[in-house]
Amino acid sequence: MDIKQLEAFVILSECLSVTRAAEQLYCTQPAVSIKIRKLEETLNTALFERLNNRLHLTPQGVVYREYALQILNLLKQSQEHMRQFDDPASGTVCVGASHFCGAWLLPRLMADFKKTFPCVNTRLSIATTEKLTTRLAAHEDDFIIVSDYIGIDTNKYTVVNFLSDPFVLICPPDHWLADKQECSIIDILEETFLFKPARSATRSFLLDNFRKAGVESECLRLLEIGSLEGIKQGVVYGLGISVVSRFSVEQEILNGQVREVKLKEPLFLRRISYAHYRDKLLSPAAQNFLARLPALDRYPVPE
Repeated sequence: MDIKQLEAFVILSECLSVTRAAEQLYCTQPAVSIKIRKLEETLNTALFERLNNRLHLTPQGVVYREYALQILNLLKQSQEHMRQFDDPASGTVCVGASHFCGAWLLPRLMADFKKTFPCVNTRLSIATTEKLTTRLAAHEDDFIIVSDYIGIDTNKYTVVNFLSDPFVLICPPDHWLADKQECSIIDILEETFLFKPARSATRSFLLDNFRKAGVESECLRLLEIGSLEGIKQGVVYGLGISVVSRFSVEQEILNGQVREVKLKEPLFLRRISYAHYRDKLLSPAAQNFLARLPALDRYPVPE
């Protein structure tokens, strides 16, 4: 087994065409077939099968692909890590983030980081939590940034909470709540709440907090909108009210597009965390990036 065989296997597993794999590897089709055959002989198992004249991964191939990706990504990271020891102010940092963290928290930090370390490339992948944990397991990202409401195996990963993320009630400027400094959840049960659809981690977080306040989800009048940006615009145009992360709505509050109302219930506070493999050797560039995360709550809001 060698790296070239693993590279051929991963590429072929993605395109499922020997012709296209040969084109991507800049070699002949027989060369691809030989690499795959030798790999299968080493593993003593079939990684591909041909059904109805089409190539498919076998169940063993599906499992082995995850290992092959981890090996190749670790090799790439190790080479990058060694280069960065010669120049800690260069290299690449691969960050995975949830939609909220990637869209509203990290851009400001990344811009500041780029000013200090202009020769470091920062790659940000925004994805669902399920996809992020898959990428982390495959060593595609150096670390991921998510809310602590997401369950991560702390036996396998180091998880560090670095930021408090308060949620606030927002309403249109002409809403009857707009002139109030604070209110109770019980006061607003007749209102329409704009929420993300089912299977959203943020939705689960909010409904759990309502439940702790003594309000079951069946008592709420919900209007589902599939994105946080859509929810904010829905509030701006009077579709309803919502409870959102204050970080995500700072600009709209500053511009007067929505009003913030404090909730009397001491709930709706989550923490933001980063996670990486427990035994992972972080590159100098990655360490420099992580060191800046706690300062996120002090970054100014652009006017």
